[in-house]
Amino acid sequence: MTLIAVMITAVVCNFLGCELKDDPVYQERLAKGEVKLRGSQVFQLKPHAKRSVLLFLIGIVAVMFYATAISDTVGLIQNPVLPRNEAIVVFMLTIATLISITCKIDTSEVLNASTFKSGMSACVCVLGVAWLGDTFVKAHISDIQAVAGDLLHNYPWLLAVVLFFAATLLYSQAATTKALMPAALLLGVSPLTAIASFAAVSALFVLPTYPTLLAAVEMDDTGSTRIGKYVFNHAFLIPGVIAITLCVILGFIIGGIVL
Repeated sequence: MTLIAVMITAVVCNFLGCELKDDPVYQERLAKGEVKLRGSQVFQLKPHAKRSVLLFLIGIVAVMFYATAISDTVGLIQNPVLPRNEAIVVFMLTIATLISITCKIDTSEVLNASTFKSGMSACVCVLGVAWLGDTFVKAHISDIQAVAGDLLHNYPWLLAVVLFFAATLLYSQAATTKALMPAALLLGVSPLTAIASFAAVSALFVLPTYPTLLAAVEMDDTGSTRIGKYVFNHAFLIPGVIAITLCVILGFIIGGIVL
């Protein structure tokens, strides 16, 4: 049902927005020389490029192995020194160091790379807006759970709506599920409703403060992916709402047939 919803959303998105030739923001950036047109060119493989890709893949495999080894299910490593998130940072920084040393790259060029600049801009956004939002939500998590619980007690069918707005504030599918799904089941919400409504926990895009969303805005040098002056009128809202709505509806339809 998720795949069907995503495919339908992709078709709908083809009719949203305007072409770059009609986008005033893009045309303004193009006139200022802030957008570089990429034409066809012969690709030249740089020395040690294959080695760097191999090292990067080794880093990914190492992260996956370590995360699996310290998981509660496998438990190969008891009482790990590094938690998963910190281990990812250590592994990838180590691989980056090895690539810099063994592949003989010019590290000064890293600072000028568009991906690096976009990533650092996104980091600043995360430490600012996203951190502020997370602080506010954590300070009022009990109130959020209480209001959601009362609403579900009176209207169990509103579970998808409750999960949608809770995920908007909690910035996490796991945190939203952990905070509200057990309470919903205790209040008598049917398994079909719980399963069909689960897709609503993906509403992390409503407030334009999620790290991935901010990174996407920063990486788009055309300026067509942007956050409007009214905050909520950003490029991700309509596609995201359409995808979640379709997924929930399809969940009820398919779940009603299967369950």
